[in-house]
Amino acid sequence: MLQKNINVRPQPNTDFKIIATDSSEDKAKALNVSASLEASFLCGLVSVKGSADYLNNKKSSKHQSRVTLQYYTTSRFEQLTMEHLGAGNVKHCNVFQESSATHVVTALLYGAQAFFIFDREVSSNENHQKIQGDLQASIKNIPLISVEGQASLKMNEMEQEKIDKFSCTFHGDFALENNPVSYVDAIKVYSELPKMLGEHGENAVPMTVWLYPLRKLDSAAAQLVREISVSLLRRAQRIMNELHNCDIQCKDIMRDNTAIQFPEITAKISNCKDLCSEYKIVFQKHLCRLLPSIRGGGKEEQELIDALNDKERSPFKGALITKYLSEREREMNVVRSYIDIMKDVPVLSSSNDLDKVVLKASNNYVIAFALTSLNKKEPYLSDLESYLKAQSCNNGEQISFDQNSSKKTEKWFSSGDATTLTRATIQAFLDFKEANKGRKNIDFCIASIPDELSTASSIHVYERGRLISSQYELPSKPPMPVCLSAEHDCIHLQIKPPDRGVSCVDSYCISYQFAQSSEWTDVDTNGVSDQVTVNQLKPHKEYCFTCKAVCRPGVSLTSETTSFFRTRPCAPPGAPTVKKGESDSATVVWDVPLSVGEDVLVTGYVLEFRECSKDHESERPWKSVKSTNRECTLQPLKEDTIYTVRVFANCGNDGESLPSPEALFSASFKVKESNKDGSGLFLNQSLRIKKGNPSIQSLKLHKKMAENISFNQYVFGRKVEDVKNKVILLVGSTGAGKTTLINVMVNYILGVKWQDAYRFKLINEVTNRTQAESQTSIVSSFELYNQPGFQIPYSLTIVDTPGFGDTRGIAHDKLITEQVKSFLCSPLGIDHIDAICFVVQSSLSRLSATQKYIFDSVLSIFGKNVVENIIILVTFADGKDTPVLEAIKAADLPCQKNKKGQPTHFKFNNSAVYADKNVEELKTSDNDSDDDDDDGGDKLTELVWDKTFKQMKAFFKTLGTIESKDLSMTIKVLEERERLEKAMTSLTPQITAGLSKLNEIKKFKHCLENESVNMGKSVNFEQEVEVVKAKRTPVNCFTMNCNNCFFTCHSNCFLPEGDSVQTCAVMENDHCNICPENCHHSAHSRENFMWTYETKTETKSIKELKDNFMEAKGKFMDTKQILDALEMEFLGIEEKLMKLIRLSSDCIRRLDEIALKPKSLSTAEYLEILIKTEKEEKSPGFEDRIVGLENMKQETLILEKIAKGENLLEKERKIMVEREKRMKTVALKVLKMKKAVSAL
Repeated sequence: MLQKNINVRPQPNTDFKIIATDSSEDKAKALNVSASLEASFLCGLVSVKGSADYLNNKKSSKHQSRVTLQYYTTSRFEQLTMEHLGAGNVKHCNVFQESSATHVVTALLYGAQAFFIFDREVSSNENHQKIQGDLQASIKNIPLISVEGQASLKMNEMEQEKIDKFSCTFHGDFALENNPVSYVDAIKVYSELPKMLGEHGENAVPMTVWLYPLRKLDSAAAQLVREISVSLLRRAQRIMNELHNCDIQCKDIMRDNTAIQFPEITAKISNCKDLCSEYKIVFQKHLCRLLPSIRGGGKEEQELIDALNDKERSPFKGALITKYLSEREREMNVVRSYIDIMKDVPVLSSSNDLDKVVLKASNNYVIAFALTSLNKKEPYLSDLESYLKAQSCNNGEQISFDQNSSKKTEKWFSSGDATTLTRATIQAFLDFKEANKGRKNIDFCIASIPDELSTASSIHVYERGRLISSQYELPSKPPMPVCLSAEHDCIHLQIKPPDRGVSCVDSYCISYQFAQSSEWTDVDTNGVSDQVTVNQLKPHKEYCFTCKAVCRPGVSLTSETTSFFRTRPCAPPGAPTVKKGESDSATVVWDVPLSVGEDVLVTGYVLEFRECSKDHESERPWKSVKSTNRECTLQPLKEDTIYTVRVFANCGNDGESLPSPEALFSASFKVKESNKDGSGLFLNQSLRIKKGNPSIQSLKLHKKMAENISFNQYVFGRKVEDVKNKVILLVGSTGAGKTTLINVMVNYILGVKWQDAYRFKLINEVTNRTQAESQTSIVSSFELYNQPGFQIPYSLTIVDTPGFGDTRGIAHDKLITEQVKSFLCSPLGIDHIDAICFVVQSSLSRLSATQKYIFDSVLSIFGKNVVENIIILVTFADGKDTPVLEAIKAADLPCQKNKKGQPTHFKFNNSAVYADKNVEELKTSDNDSDDDDDDGGDKLTELVWDKTFKQMKAFFKTLGTIESKDLSMTIKVLEERERLEKAMTSLTPQITAGLSKLNEIKKFKHCLENESVNMGKSVNFEQEVEVVKAKRTPVNCFTMNCNNCFFTCHSNCFLPEGDSVQTCAVMENDHCNICPENCHHSAHSRENFMWTYETKTETKSIKELKDNFMEAKGKFMDTKQILDALEMEFLGIEEKLMKLIRLSSDCIRRLDEIALKPKSLSTAEYLEILIKTEKEEKSPGFEDRIVGLENMKQETLILEKIAKGENLLEKERKIMVEREKRMKTVALKVLKMKKAVSAL
């Protein structure tokens, strides 16, 4: 019946629209949805599909740009004629009685619509408005492109890059195979939409419905009591939008990198989001119940107004939520700004990450910048939670909320004071990190660490995993040091504390730099004193200084550099002493400055003296006197008056030194006449150890180095740096008089006269030693610094050595040589030498074996460059002849020669120096008498004294002209000798093992040659044979061993564990240079034992010997073949032994190139040493090894004769003929074997 009453007419229409907003109102308007229907949708009373699903699509982020393209088309209009609703035509009359409907459909408009939603993410550094404009412009082109076709879709690279960032979501009334997801897809779909309705619009859907109220047909029909006012519905809609926007904002914040780095921020925002979502559901349910009741007349519209007002008075008020989220965003912005400043510092997001850094084994210290307020409790979130709990307890009814109930406190991120303090803390943190960036045991990090005692931030310092302070104040860069005063070797500085972190400063580190240098030297202070002295500077040099504060975990930034300050040109002179005093004058002397700057010349001295004030009177003015030398007479002086005197060194244009220590003296002071000059000046530097005529004075020495070194060093006097130093080394046999000669030298140097009633001793002999023992136990050096009164113009270092050849034997002599080597090579010893003095007794007519050994041992230490520095000192020279000189010439010992070709020598008779004088002599010498009543013996002694001291004067004059020699070549000789001795040590076991093997082969051959005779006596005839056994001997070091040869190739091998044996020093081209077979490196291993060898006597039958030999060769052999094989093996080992012995001999000859006395041996001499060693050790089988060595020695001597072109004896020619025959036989056999092998 309805079909007859329907009026259908075509109504084609197509339109499109650009929607630039995402509000619910604009979406409802686009869909032509009434306010009441929209409210029902918001409450969840109505579900939507198709194009209406556009209402559900909302932006997920405020960082999202959105533009929507709406496509709208209609096809036909269908309308009822209303005749079927006339009186008596209504079929379903029950709807009026049941009140189940309020309206009836009277017309439909068919068509379809679609929404293309284009989204684009906008980054923080992009302009949101510009992106929105670009997006909107691109969307407007879609309808035009769809009309013009794909040809108009040509875009340049930049345009293509823009549209690639668009995403597309489709909501429509069309059935699509694939929804569009991109801009290009949307264009394609848009162009195909008209076809999808069908040719006659059969696929169109109802777009608009016209309704007619049933009440107008029958008064009994149901009707809507009232419509809810649009303003209230819009208000409810805005509330729902606010809650949705809150959800979006929370998600945006949680996606922010800062929130990810600090989970505390994420936790707060997540809590807020959950609470708002919960409230949204509660509010939506309340509207769902309320709106239908109001429409049906069950409830009044006032209840909706009350519900909306209650929401605005609740903690979920939009303004409060916005304020809270804005605060969180500001908090993140503040934190982000701090992180950006510290961009190179890692951020630790959890306590576990912090623990990993703090407990890391390599970190002694961890400095953490702690954000202390991120985890503070939020009162607003508590209010939200409490409000929801209270509402649920009241069955969903709205409750009141006092918006002023929360305490209003200033937020840490809004506090200006907190921001200022935090910025200062950050700067201190970064400065400290920069200052300690080179250290490997310190780490820096940023972390959120709750701390109620600190607002906003603080510095946490951890030491080896333990927190030592949660409010550590890192020291800032200290101010520049201030120079207070300068001395010749130091500068006094004043240190000013840093502006920040003073309480944590433990000390200061002062760095200084020499003007012409680029290197800085650091000096640490002891504590936090404000005045520091920088020592060990050089005179007359310019230095600049910086300072940094030192605290427990590290150091602060370095202060600004000071300008350059110059040290004084020289040290102060020594304290003045009175040399001679009169009633109105005093002569004072003083030492020169100990240290004088480079290119600085002391031109004179300035003395200042004044009377000492009494009874706290005002200081008297200084009187000044100039002097060009180290002695000055002060006058006029008042008798019995105490004066103070001090001395300045004048360096011309370079300035003056600081004053010397002040000294007190009186004008009435007298000096003993006998001590007014000369050696008497040194009496106060000595101690009397023996009374007599003369008395013995021991010089006061002080030790230069510690006790734990292998030599002694003593010093006499104060060092004067501008005086050159001569070094002499004295060596000689026990009893040669070295110690006495040194003491005589000292008496000459100090200016002792025969008439003086005292003698000095530098070395006090040990009296409990016999004359057969050396009086000196270890090498000792004595440095005599030049000072007033010296008879030589230089300082002198005397190196005294223990005497060779005493009763303790050759082992002790070797120990002496090692002591001398150690002294010469030690950095604490000497760096040059001027004279090597051999002390010999005059009466020696020839050099004994011991004397030769002494010369060889000492000379072997030095290089060839010291020949001209070797001098002979002859003792006990009481006659005209000196036999020892002829002995030295005969021995051809290298030394300096005079014009006559004689060894440069000096003769001394030291007996007169310490000889006793009678009392009468003492009196006459004190009275300067020249009477001839003295004893004739004393006169003779005096003559001997004069002669000895003349020779001493000549010696020191010669010493002054000798050129100093650097010890670098001597050290090179010692190093080369040590290396060769080690090489010899490794060759000796090979030689011993080879000799034993030769003897074993000879005995085996003898058994085989006599086999028939021995077997006739007994079938099981046994023979004693010597067998060389290799055994493993544990050692306390690593060795390189060959497991094929059972040989130790490298003792004391320092190859690092884990390294390939191929890199050991004995390997070359993957093979060993040392082991007998030169095996491949793979046969070697690094172990804790050495291979040693012993010869054992074993009883074996001939059959056993033959079987063992054949088993070793791997083939059956008859007796003749075994003998031939043994002969070849014997000759091969013999040749290898000769090669090893020649190699050992060559090692020793190598020293000829550099050593002064290398103690070279020929091959024959080396064989003789091996023979003597075998005789001394007498190890099993030594007799046979000696025979073998003697034969080798004889052949070697013959070869040396041939090499020299000498004629051979008949016996020697026979030996060489036999040797040549043996070699030919071996050569022929080898040739036959090669041919047989090649034939195979």
